[in-house]
Amino acid sequence: MKIKQVFDGVFKTIFWLWNLTFLSIVYLGILPILGVPLIKATIDGTIPLEFSLTMAATIAVPTVCTVIGARRFGKQPLQLMRWFYGVEAPLFLLCLLRLFLLRELTPASSQIIATIALCIAAFSVEMLYGYLGKRENVQNIFDSQNSHNKQPRIFNLIGEKRSAWLQLGCHSLMVVVGVWAATLLIYYAVPVAWYTLYGFLFFVIQFFKFTWVSPFLEMFQYGAWASALIWIPLSFILFGLTCSLFVVMPSLYGFLYIHSGRKIWQSFAAQYGKNKAIIGSLGVIAAWLAIFSALQQQPQVAVMKMLATPPANDTVRQTLLAKSDMIRSGLVNAYLSPYRYLSTVGENNHIYEIYKNIWIFPDAAAQTLQNSYNFLMSPFLYQGSSADVEKAEKLYGEFFDTELQKGDTEAVKHAVQSTSNREEAKAGLLNVNQEKVWLQSQEVTVKENGDWADVQLYEVYKNQTPNLQEVFYYFSLPESAAVTGVWLGDTGDLNKRFVFTVSPRGAAQQVYNQQVVERVDPALLEQIGPKQYRLRAFPIPAKREFTQTEGPTEMHLWLTYKVMRQPQGWAMPVLAEKRNIFWNQNTRRTIAGKEVKYSRKEARETWLPHFLPAVAQQPLTVQQAILPGGNIISAKPLADANYSLPQGKKFAVILDTSRSMAAESKEVKETFEWLKANAAGKNGVDVYVASAAGMPPKFVEDVRNFDAAKVTFYGTIQLKDMLQQFAQLRGDKSYDNVFLVSDRHSYELSDDRKLKLSISSPLWTVHLGGLPPGYDDATLKAIQDSGGGVSTDMKEAMQRVATTAASGESTVSVVDGYAWSYAKNSKSEKTLKSGAVTELKDTGNEGFKPIAARQLITALSKQKNSNQLTQLDAMHAVAKNFKVVTPYSSMIVLVNDAQREQLKAAEAKSDRFDREVESGKEQLSKPNNPLNVSGVPEPEEWLLLTVGAIGLLAVFLRQRRAKTV
Repeated sequence: MKIKQVFDGVFKTIFWLWNLTFLSIVYLGILPILGVPLIKATIDGTIPLEFSLTMAATIAVPTVCTVIGARRFGKQPLQLMRWFYGVEAPLFLLCLLRLFLLRELTPASSQIIATIALCIAAFSVEMLYGYLGKRENVQNIFDSQNSHNKQPRIFNLIGEKRSAWLQLGCHSLMVVVGVWAATLLIYYAVPVAWYTLYGFLFFVIQFFKFTWVSPFLEMFQYGAWASALIWIPLSFILFGLTCSLFVVMPSLYGFLYIHSGRKIWQSFAAQYGKNKAIIGSLGVIAAWLAIFSALQQQPQVAVMKMLATPPANDTVRQTLLAKSDMIRSGLVNAYLSPYRYLSTVGENNHIYEIYKNIWIFPDAAAQTLQNSYNFLMSPFLYQGSSADVEKAEKLYGEFFDTELQKGDTEAVKHAVQSTSNREEAKAGLLNVNQEKVWLQSQEVTVKENGDWADVQLYEVYKNQTPNLQEVFYYFSLPESAAVTGVWLGDTGDLNKRFVFTVSPRGAAQQVYNQQVVERVDPALLEQIGPKQYRLRAFPIPAKREFTQTEGPTEMHLWLTYKVMRQPQGWAMPVLAEKRNIFWNQNTRRTIAGKEVKYSRKEARETWLPHFLPAVAQQPLTVQQAILPGGNIISAKPLADANYSLPQGKKFAVILDTSRSMAAESKEVKETFEWLKANAAGKNGVDVYVASAAGMPPKFVEDVRNFDAAKVTFYGTIQLKDMLQQFAQLRGDKSYDNVFLVSDRHSYELSDDRKLKLSISSPLWTVHLGGLPPGYDDATLKAIQDSGGGVSTDMKEAMQRVATTAASGESTVSVVDGYAWSYAKNSKSEKTLKSGAVTELKDTGNEGFKPIAARQLITALSKQKNSNQLTQLDAMHAVAKNFKVVTPYSSMIVLVNDAQREQLKAAEAKSDRFDREVESGKEQLSKPNNPLNVSGVPEPEEWLLLTVGAIGLLAVFLRQRRAKTV
């Protein structure tokens, strides 16, 4: 009797001491510190709801279990221990693992977590209500004082027989879970026992050395008396108790679940017979194992093998395209593996390190233990290597012809959000969520000057995050437009804004990126295509969340350009893509002096109108400008009758067969039908079908022999590779023009390789479905140097080619309704001005010169020069003189002398015009691998780490309290 009383006292002490200690720490410390911010982050959308629910469950489990233990098992100490080790401890541990260790769940890990939760629920039902079958069979189970308890209404609704079968199924799984969990916990229980014993002895020794007295008194000195008297003692008690209780948990947990499963099985067999009990149990276990086995097949394993070799024919390509969903699932799983799995199998070495260091196991024995652990933990381990992340990203781009972060944005967003760490979730979320900076206001002003106009775009940005952000725009303007300025400011005061510098494109990019790293204000405006521009501004001041500090709260940006009048009016920038910035119905917009209001959906989708109507509608006239060096640029308006289609020419048409072209298959067919009907009869038109890796490109002589409906669009091909394939197939064939038919291809997949060929014929890229955000410099150079251009329609491109040829050799281009011509006068500019073209003395035409300078640079780019750097410097000198952006010269805004010195040094380098492709792809903040260790701390080090953590928690509590006061 005395022994029983001793054990009863021990059981009660363990249950109540641990619970009361834990609840004191939670409700007085953890809940205000972690719980409130977590709820706030959930409301803000930073963290998924499931993590807040898990946090609530983590706190609720000990609370509810304590109440139930007091009410139902207060006088039954043994049942109190069964309740603690069978329900409270495993459920609490499960919540902790879900909250702090497991991130995004996979189907396999979801099955394990759901099964464990189901078994815990079944064990609690068995403890509270006993067997759910006939009551007369209760004595066959155990002499329980709970058998008289009234069953919940839900079981009455299900029915006695169904309830019994359901309980049998759950308790059959309980046996499997008990064995699995107990075995898994043993791996940790043994070293925890050793560390607990060693740590206790170390603590006793250190305690009597009294080295802790001085820091303890310092806590009182700095006002942390609550930490010294309450939090540290409570934390030590909780930590010590938890370690001690964890040591015996594997054996008790396994015993309780196996014993409970056996009792329910016996009771069911007594009521319905052993055969049914055996069939029911084995059926449930077999079905669970079948599902487990199916979910263990991680999709990336088969997909990586499938894409290891490029398909060699259309049949294989069609087969792979039919499996696109499976391929997408596998590649996304590999890319997001750091978020979905605890570790890779190969990198999981912590069991090996623990047993090798503590028990000095031989390598082979420690590795055997590690391998067995990996087998048990297989649902949570990635079957591959960490290198698969980059490999999957590359394969995704090659197969789907788009960047993975763009193609599966929602999957990436959900993965990086799957954490209870609010700051970690923000760090990951900000990489893929583009709504970081709000466009507070936008103002467009237009100053008309007859046939051309000065346009200014003025925007104000407000950061919505606690981190410095960058605004990123891809946009297009008419090919003849000239961008003349970009400024930054902390306020709307024009006199205090930071001015721009025109710099070689490579030097400007280098300095901008360096300043962003150093978190200093720059802005960069680049031309990355005949019509395409890229604008970046940094840093948008961080949002002030907790305290008010001095400094700017917003960023102001001004952009100016000159544009020729078109029939629709004055062209506005057309947005191709935006990053980080967003606008809505609360954005204040003023367009040409009038306030503009958009509806809810339209307000989020519309950046600017495509055109603003011209106030003055006088007839267009010839414009002319004399530039330094006797260079004359003229712009002659064209009527519809001035345009024509080519005749007697020889054309090559290159067809892009990348995967993304499938979306434009209808336009592809229409384009080639138009060529057959309008170009093939009067011109020679050959077709070159480009191909992704695995299949050779094809040559089709005469477009009338080509069937666009039979083309398989597969993989990805860069424009440079298409031109390379064309050069290999053409042989000695010559063409008057080359047309490359593509779509709005993915600029992010471009690279910095140089073209290994020279395009002698004008190269025109025809982009069905819209212009791309930009081009890499090698492709842009091929278009510019060859005298080609870009278009979104084959007919327009053909008309521009024919009209340019008909307008004479001096014509630089036919674009935006004008024929632009270039002449070089041998006389000095002074003589020229006083001679035949005295009308150019009109100073009102000075504003047209930047537009003319853009056309002069286009003309100069077509001239062949053995010294390319000299030619680039000459074009840059024109851009710098007239302060315009060109494909070779960018505008950068600098705010201090150190930046200007860096730019000066960069401009003196030989690679000042070498610009790198910048995809804008964000580097995701990957979580740490918790199962990979480089070494195991000694027991005393663990104790010191624990003390340090408690001390840091105390400091954090005090700082947090100070901020909220």
